[in-house]
Amino acid sequence: SGAAPRTATMMDSQQPEDGEFPPNPFLSNPDDVVGINHSGYNSHASDGFGMQSLGSVQQQLPMPVPPAPSSGEFEPSSFAPVDSGYVGSGTMDSSFSGAGGNNEGSARGGATNVAAEATTRGAGLFSNAQRCCSVDTYRAYYDVDTTDIANRIVASITMCNIPDGFRHNALGVNGGKGPDLYGPFWITTTLVFFLAVTSNMHSYLHADAKSFEADISHLVHALWVLYTYSFVLPGLLFVVFRCFAIQMPLMELVNLYGYSLIPYYGAAVLCLIPAGWLEWLVLLAATCVSCLLILRNVAGPVLSSGVSQEKAAIILGKIMGYHVLFLLAMKFMFYHHK
Repeated sequence: SGAAPRTATMMDSQQPEDGEFPPNPFLSNPDDVVGINHSGYNSHASDGFGMQSLGSVQQQLPMPVPPAPSSGEFEPSSFAPVDSGYVGSGTMDSSFSGAGGNNEGSARGGATNVAAEATTRGAGLFSNAQRCCSVDTYRAYYDVDTTDIANRIVASITMCNIPDGFRHNALGVNGGKGPDLYGPFWITTTLVFFLAVTSNMHSYLHADAKSFEADISHLVHALWVLYTYSFVLPGLLFVVFRCFAIQMPLMELVNLYGYSLIPYYGAAVLCLIPAGWLEWLVLLAATCVSCLLILRNVAGPVLSSGVSQEKAAIILGKIMGYHVLFLLAMKFMFYHHK
């Protein structure tokens, strides 16, 4: 084309006044803004080298940001160490920690709760051990008189076939005096000596008077057999009940097994008669009455606890099996003769 190329002039070398920005060096004319073409060329015209003319700029460049005022002195950053008791004592930025900080806090809180529960459990076990060694714990189980013990002894025979009759009427678990340890302890202890004496008398009646010798081992055998039956067996049954969530206190089980020994007093006396079939008969009758007393007072809590019929049958069947073993122990350890 015949148009002469435009030449951009540089800005003046004059310094800008205070508070003013320097002129844009890329504009050939201060009035050359968007939408104005002073050179008369088409806004899409190009120079001889195929480049658009500087006067055809369609967008004004952003104005430069002025630098921050400075006092003219260099102020270096302070690298003095932070006065802290330990490394990392500063606060953590929440934007950096994010969910990790929350998880860490949750984990720390969970560990604290576990430690607190372990401490509480340990304190509970220690307090339970202290109560077991305290006389005041057992004082309530000896708050009975002769009339109470006599009524419970009679009820162990007359109420053996009544469902929960002995627990509710004799023990008074629903408002009466409740279970006691006086009766089960003395019933068991008295029967220990009773078996030791009657078993030696039984041996004397079935042996030659000249060759008879009292056997002191009957006392030892009666001691561990009867105390296992009256106190160890209820404890094991109580553990089984706790495993199946059956609500029945330990002292009620101890009372049931302790007072269930009453029929064996009469059986021990009748076993002195020198007749083998009669010994089996009276021991079997005493075992049936004893087992019936326990089953009729245990079946209610077992069946009402939500345990399945199969498991309830197994539990009650084991109770009957223990009585069969006790029957055999009574016969072959104390009233058996060759």
